[in-house]
Amino acid sequence: MENKNITIAELLNLVIIREWSAQKSGEASAKNLKVFMNWYGSNKPFRYITTDIIRHFKSYCRDQLNYKPATINRKLSAISKLITYSMGMGGFMFEWGTPIIEYETENNQRKFIFTEPIEKQLLQTSTNCGYSQYNDLWFCLIETGCRVSELLNLTWNDIEGDFIHSKNTKNGDDRYVPIFDKVKAMFTRRSKLGLTSPFPYKLNAVEKTWAIIRKKMNMQNEKDFVIHSLRHTYITRLLKRKVGIEIVQKVVGHRDIRMTQRYNHPSKDDIRDAVKLEKLTA
Repeated sequence: MENKNITIAELLNLVIIREWSAQKSGEASAKNLKVFMNWYGSNKPFRYITTDIIRHFKSYCRDQLNYKPATINRKLSAISKLITYSMGMGGFMFEWGTPIIEYETENNQRKFIFTEPIEKQLLQTSTNCGYSQYNDLWFCLIETGCRVSELLNLTWNDIEGDFIHSKNTKNGDDRYVPIFDKVKAMFTRRSKLGLTSPFPYKLNAVEKTWAIIRKKMNMQNEKDFVIHSLRHTYITRLLKRKVGIEIVQKVVGHRDIRMTQRYNHPSKDDIRDAVKLEKLTA
């Protein structure tokens, strides 16, 4: 398709039809982009978008709409997706060079990491509260780094040998998550129970259970002690084991490697050891 004067509204409709309608996150992307479209003008040609225009939009989001950095970045990410799509259209070129997306710095990184004692405490507290049926879910979350929604949507056919085949994920992509002996043994044991799926639970029931366990563990004041912290722990452990960040990104399903980098919190000892290693190999 060659349309050098395609408008933002026309381009958005194309992307919705061809891409975002089939993606789980597509509706949110379209909603975020409409904030930019309403500010800039839906009938203006997209090729006139510049880096400076995007900077003005950021200021508008920050100063007029009072958006936080994470919210602004979601709008910018939607613009970035549209830029990528438009660049694939035959004959399309931006008038003054491809606009650059400069994301806001976010300070909302989750920093709670499970140690082995706290992990054991979680499972013991879950049992003591009468929720031992969820222990395999907590265990699988921390051993695979899957999102809780991904595990709750698993079918038995999605367990494929040494991998979990995670379909229709948050990003709309399929991915393969490696599993090893302990997780495979857990799935084998659960399959013999006659369950309709590996984890036949509702999300709201899981979240209510977590809230009860969290209170029993006296973690109610630890804002980052959430179910997602199990995934955070998995990612952090991989990075600490020096697994390449590109591999980690692929395993956990981050489209943007900057998302993976947000989980990397090197301690002062990690920094010292890394510098020491560099000195020895120099």
